[in-house]
Amino acid sequence: MRAKRFIRLITALLFPILLVGCFNYRDINKVTFATSIIFDTDDFGRSVVYVDCIKPYRSTNESSDKGRRMIYKGIGKTALEALKDVNLASSYELNYSQNRAYIFTEKAARDGLKGYLDLINNNQEFQIKPDIFVYFGEVKDLLKITSNDEEYLGLYLEELVHRNKRNPRAIRANINEYLSKSIEDDKTYIVGAIEIRDDALDKKIQIGGGAVIKDSKLINRLEAKDALSYNLLMDNVAKGTLEIANPQSDGSFITLEILSNSTRSDIIYEDNKIKLVKDLEMKVSIAEAQDSFIVDKETLTYIKAAKEMEVQSYLKNIFDTYKNEGLDIFEIQRLLDVKYSNIEIEDPLSITELEANVNIIMEGTGIVKDSL
Repeated sequence: MRAKRFIRLITALLFPILLVGCFNYRDINKVTFATSIIFDTDDFGRSVVYVDCIKPYRSTNESSDKGRRMIYKGIGKTALEALKDVNLASSYELNYSQNRAYIFTEKAARDGLKGYLDLINNNQEFQIKPDIFVYFGEVKDLLKITSNDEEYLGLYLEELVHRNKRNPRAIRANINEYLSKSIEDDKTYIVGAIEIRDDALDKKIQIGGGAVIKDSKLINRLEAKDALSYNLLMDNVAKGTLEIANPQSDGSFITLEILSNSTRSDIIYEDNKIKLVKDLEMKVSIAEAQDSFIVDKETLTYIKAAKEMEVQSYLKNIFDTYKNEGLDIFEIQRLLDVKYSNIEIEDPLSITELEANVNIIMEGTGIVKDSL
């Protein structure tokens, strides 16, 4: 009996505490929730902020929620001033606890993210879990699409990222990861990129590769076609597809499905030279073939050797491209700090060569015909 009374007493004391911070229907009717924030810079160097919001409404007589979409715009000399300008246009309190995405326009990213990131990091209202994106395109087009769409931009991007988390041609990063990377010696990081594409009937927002940030400024764009090579080098690929020419039919292709992939990294410093070693082991199966394709040992051996050489070539090309640009997107400095913590090397990327060892394991045999 005493134990039961004690449990009831603790429950009675804790229950009001657990309810602190919850919204009742009267509170909700006085709050507007931000789902995404777009940071831009105008031609005068001023900060421009767009806040995509939902204005919920609920009453005691209704069992379902209602909401109205609202997009606010603020302008100021700083990002904080721009946000305060947004508040002047809102008769309700703006709440950022449900924010799902931070979006920087290409212009804002090239001018520098530091001021915006300081605002996010120092303001307790802002979450550090949402994803960060650089948008390539005109803001008016993005706002026009999102204004006509029933989905809220932040929620749409959150779902889009979730659905593509295993897509090897997509890049994902959140604010927390970026802020952690920004305090390292080499301040180079890749965040997600979004753009607008023409769909069958209308225009849609899509994830398109990544944006290379160094010292809080946009330096380059990682195209979607190169994102797979980057993700392979960084061990970020679990599923996906590869294509190769059909050796039994000119002009047709074979699709290989990636069943699993593992990339082991090592770094070797010797004679004032650095070797970055990447050992890839990838299991694939033949998912589709254009025209008739008979699988035998000789053909599998050919596909394995040809695709291994092709993947090695792609990895070497992307490494050389960013090495020549002086952008350490492959975390060479971090690997050196871990393995050779007592050695200080100036500009290690310039003396680094890539050794990519690719082992593709073919699984499955039989006769694959044109699926069309």
